[in-house]
Amino acid sequence: MSDKKFSAILWIITRSLVETIMEAKNVGFHQATEMLMKSKTYAMLEKKDNDLWQFSNVFLYKVFDNELATNKFEMPDVIL
Repeated sequence: MSDKKFSAILWIITRSLVETIMEAKNVGFHQATEMLMKSKTYAMLEKKDNDLWQFSNVFLYKVFDNELATNKFEMPDVIL
């Protein structure tokens, strides 16, 4: 996949995750965006080669929420 396509996909995923964070954490757009951008989850999501971007918004939010709770990034075991 080209970098341009990946950037477009990442933007869509990011927007969706920010909306989910806003609802789940009852915070505004800027705070939700800042929370996501500072997370290890987002840092991993930016890396095209690890394929984290292929997972659903629900799955990615669970990874993010777990990171908030434990203060560490953990990729849950999944069966592909």
